[in-house]
Amino acid sequence: MKYFVTKQLACPTPTTFDRPTDWLPEQTLERCVLPYVRELAYTSWRLRPYALDMGDEGPPFRWNLERRALLRADLDAAFLHVYGLDRTEAEHVLDSFFVVRKYEVRDHGEFRTKRLVLDAYDRMAAATARGGHGWLPLADVPAGAGPRHPARPAQEGIL
Repeated sequence: MKYFVTKQLACPTPTTFDRPTDWLPEQTLERCVLPYVRELAYTSWRLRPYALDMGDEGPPFRWNLERRALLRADLDAAFLHVYGLDRTEAEHVLDSFFVVRKYEVRDHGEFRTKRLVLDAYDRMAAATARGGHGWLPLADVPAGAGPRHPARPAQEGIL
């Protein structure tokens, strides 16, 4: 990619990940989002090298649709905050996902992603207003601590 293209992408700079979050000021953005990324991405033994690069030596995480929806909502809300969007702007962004809305209304009777992301967004905003105290993620079990597959027996030549 050309440099001018990369400057136009909506992506936080690397230094953004070194700063504390407003809703959880004792953690950097990196420490906050890494468990989410690990759990959402590491769902197969084939991804073990990737997981090891992220510091995860355990077995892959189980694929649980309901839990994944909660984890994704927290992660989406975090980045809406990182980008500095207020709630109205966050709603506007979520409303732009017409296909997601169409299929979720069909499958769940509501635009579930929007509801979950705005719930997570509001929790983070409330914690930020309290000086970074009292934020609770949507999932009962914290990201990165979700259910995993059983440990794979050691096999020669396999990570």
